[in-house]
Amino acid sequence: RIDLLTEPKSAITKLSEIAANVEFIPLQTTKNSLLGEFAVKIVSVDNKIYIKNSGLGGDIMCFDLGGKFLFKLQNLGRGPEEYTSITDFDVSSDNKNLTVMSDVDRKLIVYGISDFGYTFKGSLSLKEPIPLTISMVPETDYTFLSIEPWNISAPYLSLLISSNGDTIYYKPNCYRNRQDRTGAFMRTALLYSSEKLLCFKECFSDTVFYVDIKNKSFKPRIIFDTHGTSVTPEMWGHPERVGNLVTSIFGIFETSRYVFYNYWENHIKNCHLFDKTAKTKYNLNIGTFNETIANIPRDVDKIKLKDDLCGGPDFNQDIRYLNTNCSNGKLFSLVDAITLKNYISSEDFKNAKVRDPKKKNELKNLADSINETDNPVLIVVIPKN
Repeated sequence: RIDLLTEPKSAITKLSEIAANVEFIPLQTTKNSLLGEFAVKIVSVDNKIYIKNSGLGGDIMCFDLGGKFLFKLQNLGRGPEEYTSITDFDVSSDNKNLTVMSDVDRKLIVYGISDFGYTFKGSLSLKEPIPLTISMVPETDYTFLSIEPWNISAPYLSLLISSNGDTIYYKPNCYRNRQDRTGAFMRTALLYSSEKLLCFKECFSDTVFYVDIKNKSFKPRIIFDTHGTSVTPEMWGHPERVGNLVTSIFGIFETSRYVFYNYWENHIKNCHLFDKTAKTKYNLNIGTFNETIANIPRDVDKIKLKDDLCGGPDFNQDIRYLNTNCSNGKLFSLVDAITLKNYISSEDFKNAKVRDPKKKNELKNLADSINETDNPVLIVVIPKN
């Protein structure tokens, strides 16, 4: 149980406060592995890292843990093995299957994964309403589908299906009193895997559920006490109905020790960390960055933690992608090659006091070995157990 509105004990500003280690992985640059402006989703399974490129088509790149480019999924088209867009994707815990959701094509497509690439295995056609968020349940062949809670015609909200499309279990849509779709925009459930459990939190619920495979059901795992301030379906899209204090959680991820979550409280963005061992809540430092995405300048809110482990640039993670840029108990971020090289040549890096001088030297060697126009470098944060 996490009290959403109590004051945090203190603020966390350094990686060493929560991380056991940080790694920098240079992603190999080839004509087939060029990454876009940002990573929509990063999934880490065993010895492979899968990154979905920005853009509607969104190739899914596969790298090994050293950053070597292995292969990519690029099957744009209208054939039975193809898709016109990738809405979401996930990889099975045994690293043998990749499932792609395409809401435009109204289908799920499953590809087998080998050492050489992806092989089409089959697809499932879907009827309305179409889910926008999916996840594969660890150690099973089940797929979890999240259907929009604002869709008043939706028969289900959270749905578990087998590989052949049979319904295993579902949680009914409890938000049918919504009478319109004003302001409705992809308010899907927040999904993440933690310690071999698939967990999810619905938009208007205060509870994180997990998929109980043994009993084929959904059971409560975390309750966020909002003191009755949670945003309701009636409020969504209607500012005049919002009171003085309204809260809504926009991102959540869990590791063996921590729960990371960001939420909106009366128009103010917050990002917290809950230490399950100490049962203590901390504030995570947030910085606002002006970035140009698709040639449009905009302000982006990111978690900002100083790297005092090996002296690298700040670990910055866009809070909008808290769910999709965390995987397998690790937090991921990308730093442009030119940004890393400029930082390593700065006085800030030279004067940085770090926990591991050897890793600081290794980071300098890495920066010297890449070109300014190379793929971004993947930053991997391994939280404490």
